[in-house]
This record gives sequence, structure tokens and C-alpha cells, in this order.
Amino acid sequence: MNKYFYILFLFLISTSLTFSQENEKRVYEISVINQPQTIELIEYENGQYSGNVITEITKGKSRTGWLNRTWRNIWNIKDKEIVDKSSIDQAVVKELMTELKENGIETIKKCNDDAECNKHMFLDGGTVGFKIKTSETEREYGFEEIYPLNENNKEKIDLRFKAQNLITILYKHVDLKQRFSELFKRLPRGYYNWYQASGHSIVTIKNRKRKK
Repeated sequence: MNKYFYILFLFLISTSLTFSQENEKRVYEISVINQPQTIELIEYENGQYSGNVITEITKGKSRTGWLNRTWRNIWNIKDKEIVDKSSIDQAVVKELMTELKENGIETIKKCNDDAECNKHMFLDGGTVGFKIKTSETEREYGFEEIYPLNENNKEKIDLRFKAQNLITILYKHVDLKQRFSELFKRLPRGYYNWYQASGHSIVTIKNRKRKK
């Protein structure tokens, strides 16, 4: 009887720990313009953190061009969807989420709720997207053509500058360009595609197999 009780006790402890790990306290998702990447940051109720850089691309020649599209349709050639997850160190996630919260990621106004920000329109530009989920709130918002701060591109509108600061913080903690480059080192040779500028244009690159 004691043996079964001990097994049941271990099972309940394991289940409790698993549930605590999966019970999310805060979730930030940020999609960037430069590459087809989404950054997922999670804080759990038990004080643990996790994060990933999620990259979504397709393998196969671009569908642009009448001849190429016709050939693909005749032979029913499908693109291969690739979703790559690259983990972020827990300590980095904790520091990043703390800094983002301190700089207003959960409370920043939407652009269309701000008269000055809403006056400006961008043609065919990409959008930085934010998804925020906490025990108190759940919201989504985006800012068109926001890039990390450098000496030449500081946003003049106060709200857009606050959004730019959030992206700058993200890039300070996570080297997204390096992770994007490392992904192609792992992928086999071939053509890869992704959409940019909010889906208005497609980028195709030929990944060449590197010599070891």
C-alpha cells in the first residue's frame, strides 16, 4: 500500500510542477520587419522564463513569373513550409521582459488612438506587430516601418519613438540577423522565400551549400 501511495505522491508532484510551468503569467510576441521572425517571450507563474525566435519561410522557387507559375500548377509543385524555433536563454528572456515592461510594452497607446501618429501613412511598408497577454490584459497593436534606433533614424513623433525604443531593446538583447544567418547554415541548398512589407512583396534567395 505504501508503495502505491509513494508512486501516487510522485505523480501528483510531477503533475503540479508541469502545470505550474505551463501556467503562463505573461506572454509577449513581437514580429519584426527586417526578417520573417517572431520573438516569443514567456514568464510562468512559478517564476521561470522561456523564449524563442520563430522563423517562418518556404522552400521552393518563387511563384513570380507566368512560366514558373504555370509549370508549378501543371505538376502540382508545392512549397515546403519551414517553421524554425531557436531558443533564447532564460536569463536573457527575464532581463528582456523586465526592460520591455519598464518601457511601456503593456501600456503603450495604439497609433490610431494618437492624433499625431495616426496622421502619417506608409505605402507598402512593413509593420512591427505586438501581442501582449497578461492576467490583467490582452491586446494587439502595430506600428508601420519602425526600425531599431541608430544615429540617423530617430522617430520624431513621441509615440512612434516609444515603439522604436521597444524594438531597439529587443535587438540589444537578441541578435536576430545572426540567428537568421545561422538558420540558413543548417538548411540544405535550394531556394527559400518569405513575404515582407506586410505581404506586398516576396523575397527569394538561393541558399548555397557551404564547404566544410
